[in-house]
Amino acid sequence: MEPTTTPAILPIPPAAGLWKSWRVYLVRWLIFGAAAGLLQPVVSNLEQFWEQKLYQMLSGLPFGLACAVVFTLAQNKLNALRTRGRSWAILLATWMGMKFVFVGIMLAFS
Repeated sequence: MEPTTTPAILPIPPAAGLWKSWRVYLVRWLIFGAAAGLLQPVVSNLEQFWEQKLYQMLSGLPFGLACAVVFTLAQNKLNALRTRGRSWAILLATWMGMKFVFVGIMLAFS
């Protein structure tokens, strides 16, 4: 009896698609972006503290949206089996990559 071999990379199930779990990831990344924005310090104009906090929270939302798009596509393309280690690696790479992009954009316009 010959042993059967399985392919090294299993194909994505047909129902999965690249946008599987998009809404779940979007909500999580938007919450993370808003929370990260709220954790930024206010160093000037302390009389407008809450207004600055609102703007910081709102400025975290585009970051969360960009991270959700990149993470969803990477997760569904590179980690169809949802292994925990690969998910964490994709999460950290997404966060760092988008952080570099957003800091670069901020530096270009300042």
